[in-house]
Amino acid sequence: MLTIFWYVILVFGITSSVVWIIENNGTIIINWLGYEIQSDILTASLIFIFFFVFIAFLSYVLTRILAIKFPQLLKLLFKKSYTAKLEKIIANHHRGFDTLTKILLALEVDDYESAKSIHKNFKHQIKYKSINDFFFAKFALENSNYDSSQKFFAEFKNNPHGKILLLKSQLKIAIKNHQDSKAIELGQEILSLKKNSIGTARELVKLYKKNGHWQLAKNLIKDFGTENFSDELQNRDFTILNTSLAQEAFKSKKYFQAIKYSKIALGLDDQFMPANEILIKSWLKLGLNFKAVSIIKNLWKETPNLILVEIFNIIYKKNLPKNRLKAVKKLVKLNSNAYYSNYAIGLVAFRSGLYKVAKEHFTTALDLEKSQNLYRLIANCEKFLGNKEEFYKNITIAKMLPKTSNYICTNCQKTYSRWQASCDSCASFDSIQ
Repeated sequence: MLTIFWYVILVFGITSSVVWIIENNGTIIINWLGYEIQSDILTASLIFIFFFVFIAFLSYVLTRILAIKFPQLLKLLFKKSYTAKLEKIIANHHRGFDTLTKILLALEVDDYESAKSIHKNFKHQIKYKSINDFFFAKFALENSNYDSSQKFFAEFKNNPHGKILLLKSQLKIAIKNHQDSKAIELGQEILSLKKNSIGTARELVKLYKKNGHWQLAKNLIKDFGTENFSDELQNRDFTILNTSLAQEAFKSKKYFQAIKYSKIALGLDDQFMPANEILIKSWLKLGLNFKAVSIIKNLWKETPNLILVEIFNIIYKKNLPKNRLKAVKKLVKLNSNAYYSNYAIGLVAFRSGLYKVAKEHFTTALDLEKSQNLYRLIANCEKFLGNKEEFYKNITIAKMLPKTSNYICTNCQKTYSRWQASCDSCASFDSIQ
């Protein structure tokens, strides 16, 4: 309050003096070193003020230099209050640097709570915007407040390291908003700027896995090493990864590559049917039918599956119906499962045109387990045998039952004739069985 009072008096005095000079402006004679100068009062006053301000500014600059470089000399030469103030500022900055060291040490051991607590003192000691904004961004990033961290890091976008931090915030926002394509682009840009960013690589692997970019995932895993993705990828994920690569290779008619990836997948899970299916079909495409038959027989002993029967039927499709039926009967003897045995014999008989035999075995299988496919197959047998009434009867029943196929999504129940890593309908990963 007293300070304001003195300021009011000072302003009043200056204003009164200026008004008096303007109203009573006259001439004065200045004698200096034997020289005599005649001027009006206003001009002389302005010259005096200019030199006073210049000398005051020069003394301020010199005092700042002395305060930093020669504090003891400054203390000896000057005893005024502003000297003490400068000493206080410098001492405060020294404490600030000590506090900054404590913050950096806390961050080094990931103790963000302590770092935030220490920073409260630091921002009062050193009021430097860039440093404080960096810490605000760092704390926001740790608290998953990515919008805030993006705003602060945007101030450092012209710095190469600042740009990486900005991109990381944008990556987190894109992932949060389920913008997978944008997130992948941002992740790839980060890795182009900082090739050893393992955190970004892990985020990218998750995105690649979710969106079925298996070749990109495999390349990334190869670059960083499998051991760095133990939390993101389990054995099951590697099985699916290699099966997907095998599937892509098979579609591209790269059968040796398909065999290679299938074997890697089966090394992790030897009963994984999609990998076995691709392996068998790849051997067939290469003309090595005996390899395919051997794999089918070994699998049938453990886990009979209708996919195996379909492939087995393709292998023997050029044989006589009698020989095809004989071959499949030998196959089903390897496993005592009555449902699959009758289904398999019925299916081969149906494909061979032996509709009466097929109907008998389908009916036996139907007694064990009812399915839409079985009713449709029996209906078609009746149709080819000329029993229209039975055909319509079985077709009607089939339509009332849920659709069946080689593979089905356990999440949304969508059916697939061929396996894939993620469902097109519900986007769930590893749900197609």
